[in-house]
Amino acid sequence: MYDLEGVLGPSVMQFVEDHVRSLLTWDILVYFHKNPEQAVDHDDLAHRLGRRPDELDPEIRALCECGILHCEGGVVRYEPDTPTRDTIGDFVDACQDRGRRLALIALVLHKIAPRSQE
Repeated sequence: MYDLEGVLGPSVMQFVEDHVRSLLTWDILVYFHKNPEQAVDHDDLAHRLGRRPDELDPEIRALCECGILHCEGGVVRYEPDTPTRDTIGDFVDACQDRGRRLALIALVLHKIAPRSQE
């Protein structure tokens, strides 16, 4: 068995479990972490990520509910608290390393697999 926690660390593992609902959530998190000052509407974010706006709605809503994003007046901003921002930074750093990225992909796909079988 592959030791995902040993590769990713417990904080990244827990973050993925708690907040990364899909590969689209992953893309949204990486985008905002790399562009923390951006304030965009759904259409602009969808365009930047190469997605349809309706695909983003549930992911953005979930990230707003947990305080990672702030949504007001149709504008989305990145506003996690400092510990969460640090963990997102660890997550984004893990995305840059091939071995850790593969571990993240495996973790996210395993997490979403039960939903895809419904």
